[in-house]
Amino acid sequence: MRRRTRDKAIKWVAIVALLVWSLVPMYWGLRLAFSYEVEIATFPPVFFPKHPTPSAFVTILGFPYKPSSGSIDLPAGRAPQVVRGLVNSLVISVAVTIVTMLVVIPLAYTFGRLNFPHKNALFFALLFSVSLPPISITLPFYALYLKMNLTGTRVGLGIVTLVLTIPMVTWMTMGYYRGLPKIERLARVDGFSRWETLLRIVLPMSKTGIMVASIISFLFAWNEFTFSQILVNGTPASTLPPVVSGFLFMHPEVSSLLATVFYSLVPPFLVAYILQRHITKMNIVETLVG
Repeated sequence: MRRRTRDKAIKWVAIVALLVWSLVPMYWGLRLAFSYEVEIATFPPVFFPKHPTPSAFVTILGFPYKPSSGSIDLPAGRAPQVVRGLVNSLVISVAVTIVTMLVVIPLAYTFGRLNFPHKNALFFALLFSVSLPPISITLPFYALYLKMNLTGTRVGLGIVTLVLTIPMVTWMTMGYYRGLPKIERLARVDGFSRWETLLRIVLPMSKTGIMVASIISFLFAWNEFTFSQILVNGTPASTLPPVVSGFLFMHPEVSSLLATVFYSLVPPFLVAYILQRHITKMNIVETLVG
């Protein structure tokens, strides 16, 4: 009885510690985003803002905000860059996710279900590409893009991001396909070709894995920073992560910075929330180990 009580207490202490560790920084950032610069500079800081305002969330999108005091808060100076970064990040992330899944589904199925010559060598090559740090492939791509006029373009950034997402998502998804029931022979007996088996039987069975892999691909593309910082930063194709980092090299605009950060959290949160039922059905550990 005592041991059970002790284990339960330890569990709740761990849960509370995890919540504090995760939520307090989020709340503090949200508090700063809803505060004016004068209140942010106040010392000692207050836990609750005395005059909370959504001004930073409005002005950072390029709109003026009129509080109850009557004065008008003009659009933030970096509003055009933030809006353009949001649009570019969304367009590139969606495009990269679609292309990644079109490549990954047959590739992961092949590695996970079929036997073919040099399979192990190709698999180790896949693992090697996953282990490469992004900066090691960014510089060769930059030199190539200078000759092909792809620097500062969405297409160029999307292509180099695929180098990151395709190997990673393939590695994570092939174990899922390996764990599906072996139905290929039964399908061949019924007259299905290899492609018909994949499209008409395996894909419906693997929709959970596909959804989770799509989320992972989207998050990788949305949060990608190294490629964006080197290849498109300061151009019309710049994505949101380099724009956020640009706040650190300018006059402090803490509320605008935190408002931008919270805007950057909205799309990943919505994607994960909408597809959460698929996430709970998929055992990520078995997928990675398998």
